[in-house]
Amino acid sequence: MAAVPENTRVIKNAAGKKKKRKKKSPVPFMALSAVFFALFIVFSVLSARNLLNKSDNTGPVLDVTEIDQPSPLNPPDILGELSVNTGEVTYLKDMRPEFRPLYAFNSDTIGWLTIPGTSIDTVVVQNEDDDGKKADYYYLKNDFYGNYTRYGNLFLDYRCKKYNLSKNTIIYGHTTSSKEQVFYDLVKYEDMEFFKKHPIIEYSTLYNKYRWKVFAVFVTSINASDDNGYVFNYIYPDMSDSSFEGYLKQVDERVLYKTGIDVKPDDKILTLSTCSYNFDVGSTEITSRLVVVARLMRNGESGEIDESLVKDNPDYRRPYRWYELKGKTNPYKNSAKWTPSAK
Repeated sequence: MAAVPENTRVIKNAAGKKKKRKKKSPVPFMALSAVFFALFIVFSVLSARNLLNKSDNTGPVLDVTEIDQPSPLNPPDILGELSVNTGEVTYLKDMRPEFRPLYAFNSDTIGWLTIPGTSIDTVVVQNEDDDGKKADYYYLKNDFYGNYTRYGNLFLDYRCKKYNLSKNTIIYGHTTSSKEQVFYDLVKYEDMEFFKKHPIIEYSTLYNKYRWKVFAVFVTSINASDDNGYVFNYIYPDMSDSSFEGYLKQVDERVLYKTGIDVKPDDKILTLSTCSYNFDVGSTEITSRLVVVARLMRNGESGEIDESLVKDNPDYRRPYRWYELKGKTNPYKNSAKWTPSAK
């Protein structure tokens, strides 16, 4: 499918205005004619099934709204009885048809993420309402339906390309301790046995289906004060191929285990980022992130991995403050402080 030009303008609806972020009222079934009702049900079911054809995983999708709501909806019920007025929507050219019901309901829809063996099988959004970094904060506290929730929704970094792939496609989501919401199950990748069984991630855009092979799982602090003035900037979308080499060295120091998956300078990568508390020492908090990184699979590449190459890495890099609090020597104190570059 042809790539979409970067300056493509999304038409939110026929009037050129974006829909309000409100939960649509349920269709008043008793007032509808039998014919319209039947057509609506058939359209909704077929569209949802098309979306599900991406994966065999039928786990929960995303949070409905507040914490006292029932468990997450299953994929066929993602829109449930909410009405979708598709007559007001101008779809993007060549958009995959299975995304149309979701896009019609919320035009921030930009993709779908599925991780086999987890509850992660859900829509990904990107906010355009604000300029700059503030755009990312909307879906930290709002769900796909526009309702406030402490779980939020998985969302793409505001700097990443939404129609084509960036060098580094970055998706954020909260971690939770009690409910299968957003990135609740991402922590499973801290176990290398889980990785061996589930090395492949599926992330698709509105235009293409993609499969990704996990090559790194690491935890990193995000405050310079915790790591001797340095923050590893793993969330840079457009690093050059030459800068990518330095990035891979930083990743290699931090990985919880070696995967044996090769990565080339021209590979595109997918970064999944969520909160982590692994570096907290007693009552002292070291704000950190758990990061799972996968590379785009190459043409004709097998989804199998060589499990003999998967090795534990017990001396992976921790932040400087962690070593101090633990009374340990920091073997990485003289490591280079890499910074990303697009050149």
